[in-house]
Amino acid sequence: MNKEQLIQRIRTLTHPLEPVSAGHSTQLQAIRGIRCVAFDFYGTMFISAVGDIGVDEKQQRQSPGWFTEALEDSGFTVAKPDVGHRGIDIFEQTVENHVRRAREEEIEYPEPDIVAVWLDVLNDLKASGDIRGETSRNKAIQFGIEFEFRINDIWPVPNLDTVLKQLKDRGLELGIISNSQYYTPIAFEALLNQPPGDFGFNENLLIWSYRTGRKKPSTDLYSIFTEAAEKEQLKPREVLYVGNDIRKDIAPAKEVGLRTALYVGDQRSIRHQPDDLKKSRYRPDLIVDDLSQVNDCLTA
Repeated sequence: MNKEQLIQRIRTLTHPLEPVSAGHSTQLQAIRGIRCVAFDFYGTMFISAVGDIGVDEKQQRQSPGWFTEALEDSGFTVAKPDVGHRGIDIFEQTVENHVRRAREEEIEYPEPDIVAVWLDVLNDLKASGDIRGETSRNKAIQFGIEFEFRINDIWPVPNLDTVLKQLKDRGLELGIISNSQYYTPIAFEALLNQPPGDFGFNENLLIWSYRTGRKKPSTDLYSIFTEAAEKEQLKPREVLYVGNDIRKDIAPAKEVGLRTALYVGDQRSIRHQPDDLKKSRYRPDLIVDDLSQVNDCLTA
């Protein structure tokens, strides 16, 4: 499948979602000197049915059926009725194997290449006679999208396109630092009808974990971002990073010197207890429940 076909499949598999109000208090104030706003993806710019990239317990129980559907919609013939359960088991073991090998190379928080993982899984299922059909990297890419967007529906937060346009019109640089896989930037384009660059995102400031082999909460992603930002003549204190998770987003961003905003607009993506915000390492500059508040708080 080409990129446009993958985009169409994401559009078919996803459905509109609305934030679930948490009734969380906000903390709004004027912030000066910001020249760049960078965002987390899952749970911040995009509502996630599971609050993040990944699978919760409910999804895990349902996922064998979705696994089988994804195989069939990817063109495979299912030869054994328990292929969904076997596939999930093989997937979990394969991820563990990829993570273990990465940690042997002293990567503390590895981000496995999900395409390589799915190709291993599909090859195992074919070798055991569970499925019939071609197994290739392209098939793994197709299957990955068929499965991911069944287990984790996502949708842009309200007025995301408007907020991004407002920030762009102010001449601000835009970036992303996100745990992700190959389908994440494709999903951005599928659901907002334009790629990130058209909204003003600087390609050099898009730090996707699948491209680095490392994921949050490691500060590695943030250090990669600050190095890229320096080449764009941006100092860390001139960047406001917006995320929903105080341990994966706020703490490591603060550690490398970025200003921070905690998004609390959706109950599904809140990842902290009230007392956590009393700790200096987790305390953000802003707490917002609507991304438009970020633009409102920025002053020249």
